[in-house]
Amino acid sequence: MKTKVSKNGVMPQTEVNFTELAAQLEATNQAAQQALSSAQSTAQPEPQLKQARTAGYYESGMALNITHGMQVVDYLITYGAAYNPSNTAITVASLQAMNTQGQTLLDASNVKRQDKKVEVDARQVAFGDLKPLATRIINELEASGAPKATVQNARHYLNKMRGTRIIKINPDEPTNHISASQTSFTEQIQHFTDLINVLSGCPEYNPNVDDLKLVALQQKRDAMISTNAAVSTKQAVWSTSRIERNQFFNAPVTGYVETYLAVKNAVKAIFGASSPQYQQVSSLTFRRIDA
Repeated sequence: MKTKVSKNGVMPQTEVNFTELAAQLEATNQAAQQALSSAQSTAQPEPQLKQARTAGYYESGMALNITHGMQVVDYLITYGAAYNPSNTAITVASLQAMNTQGQTLLDASNVKRQDKKVEVDARQVAFGDLKPLATRIINELEASGAPKATVQNARHYLNKMRGTRIIKINPDEPTNHISASQTSFTEQIQHFTDLINVLSGCPEYNPNVDDLKLVALQQKRDAMISTNAAVSTKQAVWSTSRIERNQFFNAPVTGYVETYLAVKNAVKAIFGASSPQYQQVSSLTFRRIDA
């Protein structure tokens, strides 16, 4: 950039070198782009949270295996006598029997899972109003004129049912404290039983409301025990059925998945890796599922 004096000597003029200016702007732009690219490459990507896979996800995966197995058999049948493997475990007849057995095991497991869900729902009904009911019991006990010590003892079990800490924690103490939560179904049954025992020893507790009477409370406690035991039983039955189902699908060599992988290899050996027959079966997936 150069400065010239006008001929009359009054006003200075500036001569701009546009080529030089353009080069400077280009250099600045390149430097900015490099800085932006460097910042993006060093930035940590946001973690992707994985959703928990439900039992239904695994059930559908098993069903997809069977669906693909049936499709493979349909293709094999169209090949006729050309599909003639030396391994009798992967003949069309053997595969059809395996498909039937797999579907039977999957259906049985699904039925047992539904049986468990029915019992879980029944247990939820039995336990659902427990805490509000226990609160009403304490209110009735206080209104009955029961001794304060009895009320305090009863409230102790109400707090246990609520998961409330009986002795408050001093925030200034560095001591590690044991969790106050004792709200599992088995523990809730025990706390409710202890509350009933407190009421049984209190002659002042004699409510007129039917669902607060001792007989009704004992019946509710028995229903809680029964529904909780039913869930445990159905859970055990369902779990065992899943073990049998998973062994059938996932067993090495003789399992459903590996059997159909062997079928794919047989088709590739008989017809060739680039054959249209192999292209038909190779896209059908079979996966082991441990759930």
